[in-house]
Amino acid sequence: MLPAALPADLALHDQASWLTSENGTTALYQAFPVYGDDQRESLLGYGVIRVDFMPMLLSQDRLYFVDVPSVSLALTPGKVLPASHLFSNLRYSARPDPEQERFQTILSRTLLALFVLLLLTALLGFVAYNRLLVRPLRRLSKDIDAMQQGRFSAQPARSESMRIRELENIRRSLYDYQLQLRELHGSLEDQNREFHSQARQDALTGCHNRRAYEEDWETFRHELKSAPQGVAFLLFDCDRFKAINDTYGHAKGDRVLTIIADALVMALRANDRLYRLGGDEFATFLSRTTPSQAKQIAQRCQSLLDASAFSDLGISEPVGISIGIAFCGPEHPEQIDDLPKHADIAMYTAKQPGRNRIALYGEDTERAAQALVASRETNALFQALSTPGMVEMHYQSIHSLPGCRIDYYEALARIRYNGELIMPDAFLPVINNRRLETEFDLAVLARVDADLSSQRLPAGIGVSFNLSAQSLSRAEVVSHLLELSRHIPRHPLMLEITETSLITQMAEVSTYLDLLRTVHYRIAMDDFGTGYSPLRYLVDLPVDVVKFDISLVSKLAQDNRAGQVVADFARMMSEAGYSLVAEGVETDAVLRKVESLGVEHVQGYLLSRPLPLDKLARGAAAQDRVAHPAEEASVLP
Repeated sequence: MLPAALPADLALHDQASWLTSENGTTALYQAFPVYGDDQRESLLGYGVIRVDFMPMLLSQDRLYFVDVPSVSLALTPGKVLPASHLFSNLRYSARPDPEQERFQTILSRTLLALFVLLLLTALLGFVAYNRLLVRPLRRLSKDIDAMQQGRFSAQPARSESMRIRELENIRRSLYDYQLQLRELHGSLEDQNREFHSQARQDALTGCHNRRAYEEDWETFRHELKSAPQGVAFLLFDCDRFKAINDTYGHAKGDRVLTIIADALVMALRANDRLYRLGGDEFATFLSRTTPSQAKQIAQRCQSLLDASAFSDLGISEPVGISIGIAFCGPEHPEQIDDLPKHADIAMYTAKQPGRNRIALYGEDTERAAQALVASRETNALFQALSTPGMVEMHYQSIHSLPGCRIDYYEALARIRYNGELIMPDAFLPVINNRRLETEFDLAVLARVDADLSSQRLPAGIGVSFNLSAQSLSRAEVVSHLLELSRHIPRHPLMLEITETSLITQMAEVSTYLDLLRTVHYRIAMDDFGTGYSPLRYLVDLPVDVVKFDISLVSKLAQDNRAGQVVADFARMMSEAGYSLVAEGVETDAVLRKVESLGVEHVQGYLLSRPLPLDKLARGAAAQDRVAHPAEEASVLP
């Protein structure tokens, strides 16, 4: 049955298709316009074709992938559904595809097999990684830790070899390297022990040196404060050693010191140590002793020394030692720090005429100690060493020849004490007796440094200063000299060595002098001609300048053989390449004589006297303003 009317929304002149539910069936209508002429201008009406949709659809044999019984169309009765909306309302299920299911089954099984294979591969890889890499690396790390702690076998067993050849090579290389390190460490320990022993041993006598003394004494002092006991400090000093050394030469002087050291070591107890403090001074400290026992040991030292055969060395004078003893009982441990000073006082008491060369502090040294400590020079010296500014430098000019132009100023030490000026001849014996050469030289260097830093000395003019020879073996003195070299661009510096006969460490002193020459110090031997040893040291030490002592210079004015010898010697020194300075020039005749001999520089009261820095600076400033405002002084060649 056809519909009585077309749907209201049917467009004219257009074909239309729609579906509708009629009495439980789904009908598909197809409407099309009918025209009365060929020009399709006269519309007669519409033709309609009705098809029972669902049976026709389900009868199609092209529904290969659709489950036909599942096809349905949800269409409300009376509702018109345009054919264009058919597929959005059509419901169906896909027909199962056996081939696809088989493919999916095969794919699933394949993926599962790949996953299992991948899992097994990862597991095997982990096992191989753990066995071949992790475990060896862990073993290698343990071996390295063991090597660091010193627990390792120098030859690991081959059954413990690693499976990876490169790691095994690394491990064995580490073992070999550790073995070499152990051997090297052992060698270094032996060398360190030997070096430590040598650093604490006196090269000449074989006994302990001053460094060992300072370390052992410091340790001993701390031990005594916790365990008080009777302690004696013995200080030994060779009588007239400087005269022996100057008269018979340095080699025999060294032999005398060796014989003295051997005798003292034999006289001491088995566990006592002998220390060489410097020059001809030795010391020891005795634990668990009494004053009488200390005296017995001192007497044994002198007896053994008196029995020594110094005549075999060709020495006819008697060689003896003076011994000072200081004792501290267990009931007074606070006095331990005073023992060296008390022994020093006792030793100088023993040196006094009429003594038996052994003195015990406290029994017969009170009067001597008071005289020694209360003397003006001693007080002034010790106060100057502890008070900056008490050491005062006076400067004496050194003139070049010909022309007598000032090239250098020699810095000469004085001590200002209670408004008075103490001269070197008064305090130098105290320095020598108390072995304070190094301390005083450091004070002199500090004063010279301050004067140079003030820039009151004329620029371009050099400065020379004296140091004792034994100070040059002390590293702290050389360090101060290197620091002082910063002034050399403005003031050339010359180091004058005094008391060369007391040098005991020739190689070390020579090395230090070579070091100072590299920073442009000039090295001068002072007071040449005052003893036996200077000529020998002139050959062994790197010396640039030789300063002839006044005792030689004064002979030049004499018209005799002595004057001729000195003149010939001066010519020989000059030809050997040494720059000569004549000290103590006090007359015109001597000045003309030294100038004729080719001496390059002169110094003495004829030309100038030592002046304090203030007067020297004022005089130099006035001379520059009046005479030579732009002239620059020359330096020693």
